[in-house]
Amino acid sequence: MNTCLAYHNVSFSYGERAVLRRISFSMDKGEILGILGPNGAGKTTILKCLLKTVSIKEGTINLFNKALTHYSQMEASRLISYVPQEINIPFSFSVSEVIMMGRYPHKSPISIEGDAERCLVEKTLLQIEGQSLAHRPFNELSGGEKQRILLARAMVQDTPLMLLDEPTSNLDIKNITMLLKILQERRNNTGQSILFVTHDLNFCASLADKAVLLKEGDILATGKPKDVLTPDNLRRLYETDVRIIEDAATGERFFTYQSKGG
Repeated sequence: MNTCLAYHNVSFSYGERAVLRRISFSMDKGEILGILGPNGAGKTTILKCLLKTVSIKEGTINLFNKALTHYSQMEASRLISYVPQEINIPFSFSVSEVIMMGRYPHKSPISIEGDAERCLVEKTLLQIEGQSLAHRPFNELSGGEKQRILLARAMVQDTPLMLLDEPTSNLDIKNITMLLKILQERRNNTGQSILFVTHDLNFCASLADKAVLLKEGDILATGKPKDVLTPDNLRRLYETDVRIIEDAATGERFFTYQSKGG
């Protein structure tokens, strides 16, 4: 089977507050899936369930055709890498040390970094244009710089599935363009599957093979971005009008907020 990930009737609650309500979706190996929805829709909770930082109330999650509950945390970390929105690191690690942490699931507890791993870190820093950051303390970086380093950490982890939580939230236009290029190349060159959650309609439309629209813990629509990112669906999702502009030459679509007076 070609399935990478499948949620079957998954529910989750914080106390009495339902966050996910029997949601089901799947993604294939080598597919890029984007989850869109307003604040509080449950997008990040979907990732937390997969990372096993919270326990689902009902339903099942299958990872590479095996129940997620059957994987140890170490086994799962060899299959799933994660780029969070933000992270607090209590000690003063350098950027290179933080990126090297991505190799820990593949090493024994007593092993030390070899030349091959150090070369991998250097190569990855080059890919994210972060060579000048290598020896700087991670905690002194800007939000956008931290986001790039966390991406690099996930890249060296070398997993078949990568998760990203609001990957464009701290990035400028140049770095969003670079992120798009990197993720597309990883899918095309390595077959990596990529699951991300975002508010950024344009990012999702540019990158995703499939989009899931999530509102108040329920799935409103699933399908190709061009099929589900419609004015009617987006009005239902965000309770506001979204204008869609299509480039006549390329067919690429762009999304802007529709002002009531315009």
